[in-house]
Amino acid sequence: MRRSTANAWNVMAARLRRRTSQIRSLIGERSWWELGEKVMKGIGALLLLLALVLAASRFRSWREGRAISPYPATIEARCTPGKVNVNRATREELEAVPGIGPVLAQEIVRSRERHGPFRRVEELLIVRGVSMRKLRALSPFLCTEDSEGAN
Repeated sequence: MRRSTANAWNVMAARLRRRTSQIRSLIGERSWWELGEKVMKGIGALLLLLALVLAASRFRSWREGRAISPYPATIEARCTPGKVNVNRATREELEAVPGIGPVLAQEIVRSRERHGPFRRVEELLIVRGVSMRKLRALSPFLCTEDSEGAN
C-alpha cells in the first residue's frame, strides 16, 4: 500500500510539472509575481476610475440639488379661514388640527418659544416629530401669517 501511495504522488508531481511547463510556454518566462503585479495594477486602475466616476456623479447630483429649493413648492402658507396660525395658536388650538396630538402640539409651542416665530410652514421640519410626510399632511391646515401679511 505504501508503494502505491508513493507511486500516486510521483504521478501527480509529474502532471504538475507538465502543467507548469505548459503554462510557462503560454505566458512566456514571466514569473507569477510579475503577472500578479500587472493584474493588481490593472485592478487598481479600474477601482480608481470607478471611484472618480462615482465622485463625479455625486458632485453633479449635489450641485443640481443645491439649485433646487429644499422646500416643496406645493405648500401654501397664507392664512385663510379654517387654517391655524402656528405662530399664534395655543397648544389646545394646535391639538384641534387633524394629525397633531398633545405631544406634537407641545413640541411646536416649545420650539416657537425657543427659536422665535416660524417664517414658513416648512420650518416645522425642525420640530421633533414632524417629518416631510407629516408636514405634507399638516400643511393644508396650517399657516404662518395673516392673509394680509407676507409669507
